[in-house]
Amino acid sequence: MGLDRYEWLGHLAARLPDDALVMATYIGAVSFEWAHHTNEHPRSAHLGQMGDVIGMAVGLAIALPHRPVWCLDGDGSVLMELGQLVVMGQESPSNLCVFVADNGVYESIGWSADGKRRPTATSGHADLAAIAAACGVPYTSTIETVEDLDAEIDRVLATPMCRFIDVRTDPGRTTVPPRQTDGIEDKYRFVRYVERTEGKAILHRAEQDRQLMTDAQ
Repeated sequence: MGLDRYEWLGHLAARLPDDALVMATYIGAVSFEWAHHTNEHPRSAHLGQMGDVIGMAVGLAIALPHRPVWCLDGDGSVLMELGQLVVMGQESPSNLCVFVADNGVYESIGWSADGKRRPTATSGHADLAAIAAACGVPYTSTIETVEDLDAEIDRVLATPMCRFIDVRTDPGRTTVPPRQTDGIEDKYRFVRYVERTEGKAILHRAEQDRQLMTDAQ
């Protein structure tokens, strides 16, 4: 038995630091439910496709070492590109914490012809926390209760450290309203939010556009 994903994501949303940034998988229930809990707040980048979410979170944490970066991913996505864990262990940014919704199935894309969810390797012998630890991630944990989740959040907030937390999650999803943005809009909303809160320009006008503006003056 594991946790209800919608409920534990709600726990995270309620305790997310004001200055934190979130890198979330764009595909499926994790994205929809997190967006619902956070009212589509632009601090969350719903950009990662399967297999690249953790990698992008590592890069974000390195680029902004003074801000907490929380990453939300799923077990199927992590398994698709385990090399991300090697990079996470190698770089180990102390401001990064990865939470994985590990329900042992492909919840959003893995339905078989007979209507059953296809299992992931974590439904068998694969242990994501152990794999992350073997890749050099300084702190890893597998949790199965709300009490354990709250204790882990306490540790995240108290002591900066690169962390990988595998949250054993029950299959199934909560019905929430569809998201109001797509990946393209998410990208620009997120980058503009970072620009505004950091006081730095990230996106620049293309050279030809700058030239046209100059010529028009």
